[in-house]
Amino acid sequence: MKDDKRPLQLQNEELTICDENENAHSNQPELRNSQFKRICWTLFIGQILAILSALSGICAGLLARVGVNLPLAQNIPNYATLAITFTTIHLIRRYVAARSSIIFKDSDNEVVSRKCDRDAMLKSATYLAAGIIDMHGVWATIAAYRFTNVASIQLLNCLSIPTSMLMSYFLLCYRYSWTHYLGALICVLGAGTMVGADVLASNNNKINNFNKSSVFSSQQEVIIGDLLAITGAVLYGVSSGFQEYITCKFGVTSYLSWCTLISAVCCAIYSAGLEHTQLTEIMFFGTIDGHSIPNLAILYCVGYAVSMFCQDALMAYTITHISAVLINLSLLSTGVYGLIAGIFLFHLHFHFLYFIAFSVIFAGLILFAVQRARYIHSTDNCGG
Repeated sequence: MKDDKRPLQLQNEELTICDENENAHSNQPELRNSQFKRICWTLFIGQILAILSALSGICAGLLARVGVNLPLAQNIPNYATLAITFTTIHLIRRYVAARSSIIFKDSDNEVVSRKCDRDAMLKSATYLAAGIIDMHGVWATIAAYRFTNVASIQLLNCLSIPTSMLMSYFLLCYRYSWTHYLGALICVLGAGTMVGADVLASNNNKINNFNKSSVFSSQQEVIIGDLLAITGAVLYGVSSGFQEYITCKFGVTSYLSWCTLISAVCCAIYSAGLEHTQLTEIMFFGTIDGHSIPNLAILYCVGYAVSMFCQDALMAYTITHISAVLINLSLLSTGVYGLIAGIFLFHLHFHFLYFIAFSVIFAGLILFAVQRARYIHSTDNCGG
């Protein structure tokens, strides 16, 4: 065998390249296994959130059946519980951090103070916007059920997907590939199939989940309901984008403490102004619209608050790992879980298109989750 006359540096470079190729080839099974686990975990969390969303909708539907329809007041316990729980955790962490923080020199005090003031103003403005938007999105969606049918609301809720994608594009600097757009489109088609199943099954379903009155009482009410559904979907998409940004930049407990506190205050103010008549009747007479409220209404309120608490907390802790867009796509399957419960609770009739719709949505979720979204630059302070 001939001696290699090439320079030693070139020989070493070739050996390094060969070693890297061998390592990459040997690590392929581990990478595939890691990617498979990530996809399964993402789909699992998304479906847990969809089930919690369906549970909150079922409890709200049961409240409406007994005559309690207070979309603002019934969200106050959820927001208040989140605010109290995570504000306490946040303050304890701040106290511990303050005890162990580094004491700055006197010459640095002014610079540090100005930077802290700017950061505090930015945080306050972001928390205020996120809390107000989230509260209005929840209120608009729940209020829409009084005027239009479930099928229209489910279809219009798809508007949260392009909204959250735009928020992720501009606010979080995410860039999506063709697989993400195709997966989102497949999920929307699955939601459209679910709406078709709702329409075909509506002749047999005698009751709306949130309203005991007829589905279409007048053309004006339908238009109002659709506008409320559009508003709620867009605001929810914006809110989920803000949530991912805040949890990634400022931390999970910061979002769950301050944003929910702002939402609770806004809910209380709005409820006192718009629902004071019903609340006064409930508190002083124990009736609503002249009818006594059954004891089960308290259980329904507790169930709604607990399911919303779990949903908001779980979403905040996982949104930076799953992304706001994928969560909105996962929530499209909420109607299937709501239907399963509605068969037993509301005596709804099943249509085979629901299985097809769920399968299409799930296929779109898998396609969307296969590849991570690319971002231009890393967001600082990402984490809890």
